[in-house]
Amino acid sequence: MDSRRLWFAIVTWVVILVLVTSCAQPTSESPEATMAVPQEEPTKDLVSTAMPLEYDVEVYGDLGNMDPSGQMVVYWYQHTGSREELLLSLVDEFNRANEWGIVVQGEYQGDYDELYERIIAGIPDNRLPSVAVAVPDQVAAYAAKGASIPLDPYIASERWGYTKEELRDFFPVARDTDYLPQFEAHYGFPAYKSVDVMYYNEDWLAELGYDGPPETWEEFGEMACAAAEQPFSGATGEEISFGYAFSVNASRFATFVFSRGGNTINGEGTGYVFNGPEGLDSVIFLKDLVDRGCAVEQTERYGDQNEFGSGRSLFAISSSFRLPFYVEAISEGAGFSWSVNPPPHTIGVPRINASGASQSIFVTSPAEQLAAWLFIKWMSEPEQQAEWASGTGYFAIRQSATDMLADYLAENPVYEKAFGFMALDYGTESTVVGYDRCRSTIAEMLTAILRGEGAQAQLDTAVDQCDRYLTEAAP
Repeated sequence: MDSRRLWFAIVTWVVILVLVTSCAQPTSESPEATMAVPQEEPTKDLVSTAMPLEYDVEVYGDLGNMDPSGQMVVYWYQHTGSREELLLSLVDEFNRANEWGIVVQGEYQGDYDELYERIIAGIPDNRLPSVAVAVPDQVAAYAAKGASIPLDPYIASERWGYTKEELRDFFPVARDTDYLPQFEAHYGFPAYKSVDVMYYNEDWLAELGYDGPPETWEEFGEMACAAAEQPFSGATGEEISFGYAFSVNASRFATFVFSRGGNTINGEGTGYVFNGPEGLDSVIFLKDLVDRGCAVEQTERYGDQNEFGSGRSLFAISSSFRLPFYVEAISEGAGFSWSVNPPPHTIGVPRINASGASQSIFVTSPAEQLAAWLFIKWMSEPEQQAEWASGTGYFAIRQSATDMLADYLAENPVYEKAFGFMALDYGTESTVVGYDRCRSTIAEMLTAILRGEGAQAQLDTAVDQCDRYLTEAAP
């Protein structure tokens, strides 16, 4: 592995903070078309290491002397309802307050998939926004088609980027998860985050004789089977109780793998690895719980949430973003005491599955691109992050937003506990082109194993198929 790949793969955005004006990817342009400045001498401390990088002036302009005044920025998003109202109020605030007279125009374009399809359809004729919300594998698809640009030059810019202190203020899980290994650069910037958490019924655990939630998967299995034997006294309805109601999907599988110290794809983004011991142990564990009557699959959308709320499932594992929906389900259901914990783990410390929207900037003009970046950067400031988090249930990506959320956290103790998981070790699902197709393959693999097909053979077949998707979609 060359030094450039090592730099980007290991070091978080904290490393970028010592750069001045720089770029994420090499360019084949002539020396006149690039700019670079001398960097600090590297040290053995990776956080302080710096490397000389270049950026393409034809793409970015001269960032030291750019003027984004008066630019119009078209922002495509997927939010609806109260989230859309809050987003548009923030857009209006930016339009009023920014010193350059930049005007952002927010436009709803459907859900994530619909928005993505609109962008893909618009690439040939350049019918694209200035910036758009996307999940990481969609960001990778835009990069593969040459429609979007690396954001590292802005992040590292002395004039338009972040200081060392500002970058250290980002949670590591927010700093690192928009790195695309296929392109050795950050083509996205986080808007907000959520993590997978384990929801548990405190009252039911007490009835079973436990004084706290499981820390390991072995304890989880024991408690789940105990719950199947002894239903919750406060459960609603006449249905059978289980220890764990789950939905088959790639994200939950990734959570299982991460919590065992594994990953879904290798660090270079060149091959899937979820058929290793961690993946095998995950599916065998789940199949065993099902066979013993301790866990049940839910085919209804959010069925795991509803079963938990009615007191018929001791555990649920789902995104922290769904906290408000769990509050509602429990309130309308069995009304028990409950809380959240990181998912159980087999390694020394918890390791969470982090997710959340990114924002991509598309190829327009240097001035418009910079204006789009300035809007993204403004949205990442602690004040806006605190307002967004308290209004949506997502997590802020800046640690300094915590103080601004003090009242909200005090009123929502379960949210406060879950928000603390942002500081834990983490894994991220595959940020590569073609992962959307791989997600479907993983779900099919899990279904086959739960129906009795050979676990290792199914895992191997799924990895082979996902690797084919990766090759087909390779940039």
